[in-house]
Amino acid sequence: MLCPTYTPTIYHFHTQKPVFRKPRFRVCSSTSTENDRFKVEYTPWLIVGLGNPGNKYHGTRHNVGFEMIDVLARKEGVLMNTIQSKALIGIGAIEDVPILLVKPQTYMNFSGESVGSLASHYRVPLRHILMLYDEMALPNGVLRLQPKGGQGYHNGVKSVMGHLDGRRNFPRLSIGIGKPPGNMDMKAFLLQKFSPLERKQIDEALEQGSEAVKTLVLNGFNQGISRFNLVQKYKFHNV
Repeated sequence: MLCPTYTPTIYHFHTQKPVFRKPRFRVCSSTSTENDRFKVEYTPWLIVGLGNPGNKYHGTRHNVGFEMIDVLARKEGVLMNTIQSKALIGIGAIEDVPILLVKPQTYMNFSGESVGSLASHYRVPLRHILMLYDEMALPNGVLRLQPKGGQGYHNGVKSVMGHLDGRRNFPRLSIGIGKPPGNMDMKAFLLQKFSPLERKQIDEALEQGSEAVKTLVLNGFNQGISRFNLVQKYKFHNV
């Protein structure tokens, strides 16, 4: 029988003094004999959606990382109700694997401040830090899940890498938002909301992406992830 127990360090805002608890992520299991028990340790995942806080940016292209966190929180029953390291976080699990869902509140260009602090505090290895963010190099609604990569032109990813000592070997789920049309300013494009057709494509992509994240957390980069990337690459191609 598996019995997940994980008690992270959290700060809740009540009238009373905040409670501090030592971080502990543990899953215990029993063998065939109840007297011979052993513990199975599950490494937590830090799943970070990049975006800008505030209603002004809600629903914009640059905030799809936040939206992916919202979908994951809804599907996995995680409450986003804690502030820590300048981020809004939710603590839960995907099956038996502990997860921390994170929405940095520092604004996009300083996202690394939250990520670096949380990764250090919870001792999350680089391979378990999953970034979710918008990608102009991909068509709108197309996803790509990779074990590592560069920063491209994304200032949020650049900030994260800077606070992880320049290391780039962390997984990332890129969410395609397409390129600015014509001579449109890139910043204006990123802060623009989607058209009805684009919105439909993004909503479908967020549902598909949440399933890919679950597969990654439970099974790592297996053949299922390879198939996912292949399907995404050609999802809008007419045969």
